[in-house]
Amino acid sequence: MPILHSFKQTVLDLGRGEAKAKAKPLTVGDETLDRSAAGLDSRVGERVVMFWLLSDRALFLVVGESDADHAYRLPYEAVAEMTLDFDETADFLPWYLRLSISPDGRGEITRLAPGTVPGQPLGVLPPVPVTGEERARLARGEVVPLAGFGACGTKFRGALERRMELAGTPLTITGAEAADRKALQLLRRGQAGRKDS
Repeated sequence: MPILHSFKQTVLDLGRGEAKAKAKPLTVGDETLDRSAAGLDSRVGERVVMFWLLSDRALFLVVGESDADHAYRLPYEAVAEMTLDFDETADFLPWYLRLSISPDGRGEITRLAPGTVPGQPLGVLPPVPVTGEERARLARGEVVPLAGFGACGTKFRGALERRMELAGTPLTITGAEAADRKALQLLRRGQAGRKDS
């Protein structure tokens, strides 16, 4: 099934642009989105598409389901813990990303309000805070999945490490060396293929 996986990965890569457009209205001041990872809640299905986007101040979680899209801005201090695990045996979406959100008030989480600005069909309503029971439901994973299989490169991992460290938020990454080795092997194989043709 490599062709199918390759097609799905291409679709996810194209979806990053739309995910950034969804997250953009949640940015604060001059905040910009500079790194991203993309994936699914499962390697074998497309029930939920997930994007993890980074700025220097927050992690943005954009989730697309069959009936709705969701976009959240999570300041790094609102993240209780994050884990990235690399699976050497997987060629498609080899990383498993898990996110835990602080259910109490550490860091203000915001989301996009549904709808548009009255009289402005393209105008997006301002972000709304996620508090109380809504935040507790989000933290329990009842609103959107907080874990999924994805593709995240070295630059994404490096930026995430620096920003989580500055926020004092626990981040565990397992298998980074194996991931870098595998990426290098694929690069060498690609270069050898070009020389042969």
